[in-house]
Amino acid sequence: MRIVLSLAALAVTLALPLTGSPAHAQNARSWVASFGSDGNPCTRAQPCATFAHALSQTNANGEINCVDQGDFGGLFITKSITIDCEDVQARLSASSGNVVVVVDAQPTDIVVLRGLDVSGTSAVQMDFGIDVDEPAIVRIEKCVVHDTNFGGIRIRSLNASQTTEVSISDTVVVNNGISQSGAGILITPQAAGNVMKVVLNRVEARNNFFGIKVDGSQASGGVVNLTIRDSVSSGNTANGIVATTPAAGPAIIMMIDRSTSSHNAAGFGVIADGPKTTIRLGGSSIAGNINGVGVSNGGVLQSYGTNQINGNSNDGIAALTPIGLH
Repeated sequence: MRIVLSLAALAVTLALPLTGSPAHAQNARSWVASFGSDGNPCTRAQPCATFAHALSQTNANGEINCVDQGDFGGLFITKSITIDCEDVQARLSASSGNVVVVVDAQPTDIVVLRGLDVSGTSAVQMDFGIDVDEPAIVRIEKCVVHDTNFGGIRIRSLNASQTTEVSISDTVVVNNGISQSGAGILITPQAAGNVMKVVLNRVEARNNFFGIKVDGSQASGGVVNLTIRDSVSSGNTANGIVATTPAAGPAIIMMIDRSTSSHNAAGFGVIADGPKTTIRLGGSSIAGNINGVGVSNGGVLQSYGTNQINGNSNDGIAALTPIGLH
């Protein structure tokens, strides 16, 4: 009898997993498609319809790809993820809060956005295309961000004394900003003691209100380190490249290397404003602006003597402080 009972208990034990529901496993790699459905598991064979649903089905550190071109909605990103649609350049055009893509991740998270067409034009025109709200490591590559009210790409940090690292490469920001608060790329720390490390490489800022703007007026302390290399800011309504911060704001240290700021309708090609602003300029072309280069309110604009500053209504070269090559 004891043996019979033991065998019966073993049979029940072995049967238990068959009657339960297995835990849902998320994908390491998910897919979206123009013909997809958010009722699908987001696999290559059964893709989803939106990035938002695909993100919910993908593990942290996973990847989302596109089967074909389509409009896949907006995104609110809170974890490490790569979204790579380089071959088809997927479109994003709507989200909540008037921002198409929000990055609200942790300082150690890595977010990669590649091959995306981020459009501010939808039923309600978006205020920002890509908004980096919280400290994270963010890489924006081969994207187009256009037609927003206030900013194509905004980089800010809402947590004090944190570090944000953003690199933007091979990307176009165009037709962004309809007022003085608008820019193609707007870097604006918004908490005390933040450190921002931003690199723009092969970036085009065209036909925005400001082209590339660093504004430290909403934070205290901290530092913004910005490198602009092999990039162009042109045809903007106001300054092509501007950095401005008050005495109590973050220090702004900017390097402009082998870049162009040209044919901006008003203001300056490059201007350093505020006592904690330093811009260094080398191997670059400033032409066709109302004012070529300038400083104000104690800002410093240093030149390595390797630039072409000519053809502006006022070149402004007296504002330059020469520094040597090392």
